[in-house]
Amino acid sequence: MLSFLLSAVTSPWTLAAGALSLLVCYAWMKTRLKHGSSSNIPPFPAPAAPFLGHTLLLLKSDLLGSITRMRGKAGNVFSLNLLGQHLIVVSGYAPMREVLTRHADKTQDRPVDLSSQILGEEDHGLMSSRGDNWKEQRATALSILRELGLGKNVLATKTEEEVAIYIERLSSLQGKATDFRPLISAAVSNIICSIVFGHRFDYGDEYFNRIMENLNKFGAKLPHPLIFYAATYIKKLPADIFGLKEWLACIDELYTNFICLQTNKIKESYSPDTDPHNFIHAYLKLMRQKQESGTPTYLDEPNLVSNVKSIFGAGTETTGTTINWCVLYCLHHPAIQDKVFQEIDSHVGTARSPRMSDMAQLPFLTAVIRETLRIRGVLPIMAREVTRSFQLQGYLIPEGSQIIFNLKSALMDPDTWENPDEFLPERFLDSDGRLVKPSEFIPFAIGRRVCPGESMALMELHLFLASMFQRFRFEPEDSSAELPSLTGIFGVTLSPRPYKVRFVTRAV
Repeated sequence: MLSFLLSAVTSPWTLAAGALSLLVCYAWMKTRLKHGSSSNIPPFPAPAAPFLGHTLLLLKSDLLGSITRMRGKAGNVFSLNLLGQHLIVVSGYAPMREVLTRHADKTQDRPVDLSSQILGEEDHGLMSSRGDNWKEQRATALSILRELGLGKNVLATKTEEEVAIYIERLSSLQGKATDFRPLISAAVSNIICSIVFGHRFDYGDEYFNRIMENLNKFGAKLPHPLIFYAATYIKKLPADIFGLKEWLACIDELYTNFICLQTNKIKESYSPDTDPHNFIHAYLKLMRQKQESGTPTYLDEPNLVSNVKSIFGAGTETTGTTINWCVLYCLHHPAIQDKVFQEIDSHVGTARSPRMSDMAQLPFLTAVIRETLRIRGVLPIMAREVTRSFQLQGYLIPEGSQIIFNLKSALMDPDTWENPDEFLPERFLDSDGRLVKPSEFIPFAIGRRVCPGESMALMELHLFLASMFQRFRFEPEDSSAELPSLTGIFGVTLSPRPYKVRFVTRAV
């Protein structure tokens, strides 16, 4: 009988379906044994299907839409069964803040499977490390970045120099409609490259442009995020059913052919007798000092490479995408971009480029940036693993479960933000025109694992956008056609759909 069944299986799709069914069944039974007796866990929004749990419900639309719909039925804290994995979704500012501050020591780690599948490794670097390793990597990275100029004029000057090159490239287009995503990605990435590698790349470099293309694919072409909760199983299937293998191959090329290659080149030029002028040399110096002194440390070369991956990927994709969103919203609201220009013209003028020292005099520009981060936060959800059980709003949050934090729920809460679906920068200004920032404004998350690059990202956003508003008026590709959609694509980040814009030089 067994030989007959085996001979009947002639298609890899049949093998894939059978293997997936067995793996899902195993995972589901394992979770049932672990959490099945817990009667006080957060409620489920609907009955869970055998084996699949709530997977099919979540796959009906994008993850954000599904979570929002289920929140309406089950409240701010509810459970999901995803292929046997117990997930707990937490929405609303108050419960998220309670978990990420009061229970920070129990929820500071990223889920192992999720982070390791995205970055191809486990327990290394700023993104994937856990416990004491993560604490040392974060403290070391922040210390090095401050030493290299983060929060100082040194880094601001580097950024201003890159902005000037970028603005000249936009000017050379002479108002021609363009998809500027590759260019802004290259410009922002060059700032990261100058910090990490100690040098930048020319915008005409074909090798660098190919890397930027892969980086954009990494951000926008992610298979459905839920696939990562079964990625360990799906990778073993003979067919690439969900496009996961293709996406992971793109990441491998990005990291192996660029980041690892560049890192190895910079490592070869390291000398302990010279002061470090880039992140890699500074990390190697600290690592070898601790190793030679016998100080216990997690600093090592695998963590170094992973840190470079994290800084490069997160530092480029999120900032570039936010600028992309800001330009798109200004196409829909031309009066806003005119108001920003008037503010810049009044306080900076047009004879020179805006500097970081000017930003305190440009509150409306800051309000526009904040409103962009609010209405289209590029990282609307994040995941954490529960390492010890705790209580939340009367529910048991069991050890071993994973929490999905719905950051978008705080940024779009109508109880905090009047008309949250409208682009209204004035909500961040008081009646005297001074900046205000509600506590619910958390685009960079909250708690121990808040984005370490927040200050750098805000500096870049201010300098790039200030110069763009000063020099250009953003106009649609075709003034008689419908404006580009404001509906985003949810991949690694929430990105705009591709569109073209004309950067028309302002008459001064």
